[in-house]
Amino acid sequence: MTPLLNAVDFVPKLVLFDLDGTLLDSLPDLFAASVCMANALKIDQPTPAQVEQWVGNGAAMLVQRILANQFKPTMADPRFDQALALYMDAYQQLGSRQSRLYSGVESLLTALNQQGIKQGIITNKPSRFTQPLLVQFGISQHFDLVYSGDSFSEKKPHPMPLLKAAQNMKLSVKECLMVGDSSNDINAAKACGMPCLGVRGGYNHGADVADCHPDWVIDSL
Repeated sequence: MTPLLNAVDFVPKLVLFDLDGTLLDSLPDLFAASVCMANALKIDQPTPAQVEQWVGNGAAMLVQRILANQFKPTMADPRFDQALALYMDAYQQLGSRQSRLYSGVESLLTALNQQGIKQGIITNKPSRFTQPLLVQFGISQHFDLVYSGDSFSEKKPHPMPLLKAAQNMKLSVKECLMVGDSSNDINAAKACGMPCLGVRGGYNHGADVADCHPDWVIDSL
């Protein structure tokens, strides 16, 4: 039994993982891309702490928060389209050189595969970055499905991607487990009745993931 499965009281047939903040510590590159965007627009640079609190709802929302310099943008910003393009280009050019897998990820994914447990990725990251990252870090072969923030009309915290994953694998939501570091992951799982496990140490808008009341909480994978 893997450590992750020791933490829960059932053996799922499908484990769905969030990516940023759960499997991958990508904050340094997200911050660097944010700074590049801010410099190009000649606006105040966000701090690392701000970017850590503002990530999780997709690139578009991060850009809106940087433009507004707050967590909840109050109005549409006419610079948004330009800012998003600048951010996406900067992130691509940076090539995730400062990102890293969290400790234990590779051995965990291998162990789940060896036990015949299907695995998937459900991330709010744009699809143009998701699969290349999985290849870059040598873990793409572990996943039976990969859904990004633009795969469907809704993204986390909406439950649609989780429901689509269960349907794709011909499973009920109760046979699946969502694993993530933020309220987006936990709330999406709760909205469709899927068991969920919160992982501390990621990016949850500055709060403890336990505050979202997942079914189980662990300190690290």
